[in-house]
Amino acid sequence: MSDRDASCGRPHLDSRRSRPLQGAAGATSAPLETAALGRSYGRLVGLADLSLTVAAGECVALIGANGSGKSTAVRTIAGLLEPSEGTVRVCGVDPHREPDAEQARAALALVPDSPVLYDDLTVRQHLELVTLSHGVDDDAVDERIASLLDLLGLTARADFLPRELSRGMRQKTQLACALIRPASVLVLDEPVVGLDPPSQSLLHGLLSERKRAGAAVLLTTHQLTFGDGLADRAVLLAEGLVVDEGPWAHVRERAEAGGWVSP
Repeated sequence: MSDRDASCGRPHLDSRRSRPLQGAAGATSAPLETAALGRSYGRLVGLADLSLTVAAGECVALIGANGSGKSTAVRTIAGLLEPSEGTVRVCGVDPHREPDAEQARAALALVPDSPVLYDDLTVRQHLELVTLSHGVDDDAVDERIASLLDLLGLTARADFLPRELSRGMRQKTQLACALIRPASVLVLDEPVVGLDPPSQSLLHGLLSERKRAGAAVLLTTHQLTFGDGLADRAVLLAEGLVVDEGPWAHVRERAEAGGWVSP
């Protein structure tokens, strides 16, 4: 494994903390950084002036009502939407500019707000494809796939196609695809939607483990209780603008005082 493979772009899959990427100038970069990031849809401003840094081993939660800009932020950070202004850096590189985008995609695992799966691949085949695509070819990969399927309660449906799965099982499959691969940055858009309370608790624990292993985690959620014990900081969005930010507990308290009711 090369220095670059062991760095921000290609962390280990075990519990050891991976080293951050060394940029072209030799300076270390945070796994995820945005500066004055904005995205407009014609006259509609979906996101404006979002500047944040997510360090290795840190979780930042984006919270806000529907239409506040959370999903726009996630999609722009992940490279799915071109920013109208500002910059994104994933492990020091731009996910919107080739050839850097390839390295950014290798470093970032995305869980979108709705599962995006291949119609003709089974649950197990999705995980096999992800590991193959990201160069996970060691002798233990089949064992890790089996272990993750079992952990997420997917073993009995490992040979099912997406159309044969419930919404919750499709969500678990999407989560499994993100968790089975090496990633220095995990970006999750409303990851608990479709999950029952035991599965939400399991996901909370899995993301906490990835934090301890050195991953930078960015998530959006409507459920403030899910962020308790997981999120270190929070950014509250409204109409695409940052209206509050700071330590998780402080922003959560202010949001609730302002009338936010968590499910």
